[in-house]
Amino acid sequence: MEQDRIDKILLDLESGYDRMADKFSETRKFFWPDLAFISDYIESGDNILDYGCGNGRLLEILKDKKIDYTGVDVSQKLIDLARSGYPAYNFQKISGQAILPSKDNYFNKVISIAVFHHFPKKYAQKTAKELYRVTKPNGTIIITVWNLWQRRHWKYIFSFRILWKKIFQNEGLGFKDIYIPFKNNEGEVFYRYHHAYTKKDLGKIFQEAGFSVEKCFIASKKNIVVIAKKK
Repeated sequence: MEQDRIDKILLDLESGYDRMADKFSETRKFFWPDLAFISDYIESGDNILDYGCGNGRLLEILKDKKIDYTGVDVSQKLIDLARSGYPAYNFQKISGQAILPSKDNYFNKVISIAVFHHFPKKYAQKTAKELYRVTKPNGTIIITVWNLWQRRHWKYIFSFRILWKKIFQNEGLGFKDIYIPFKNNEGEVFYRYHHAYTKKDLGKIFQEAGFSVEKCFIASKKNIVVIAKKK
């Protein structure tokens, strides 16, 4: 996938989530129960980066812990909602250029929930290296993506219409590149780019970035999870 295509995907994601921010936040007021185990990895005193924080809902499972928390997202409107909902914490809007405004070896815990499936592989590799840079030695990183290999998502991967477009319309899409619609309260549809990562794909990206992958599994069939350390 050429760089101009990747740049367009990232710009569309930023503008799309700005347009859909209110509806997106309404459907994500609470943290997913099957990922609540993440709180077991967080201790009081941790310095945490929530990469792709959205409306800040990760904090729902961390309220009882005294932490230094920074949430970052490309959507300014989601950042505004996060600041409104959790005014005691630090939220920053970032660009879509895989560059974080943080020092090397700064965070000892990095969490990214349902973000990397929006990244083409080349950009995911670049972002993983940036997360490696800002993670402290012996720090832990937890990454989740949707498991798009569930039957309910097959229509986005295997339908004749999708395969025809990928083969004959030269849109620069690979077999694992798909678009999933999301509709806001006004009926506007945002076609979000997704890459259908496998456990092997996702684990390899973070291993190649320098992390030591400790666990890679599917949680409740819905989410692929990678837990890794920076040695």
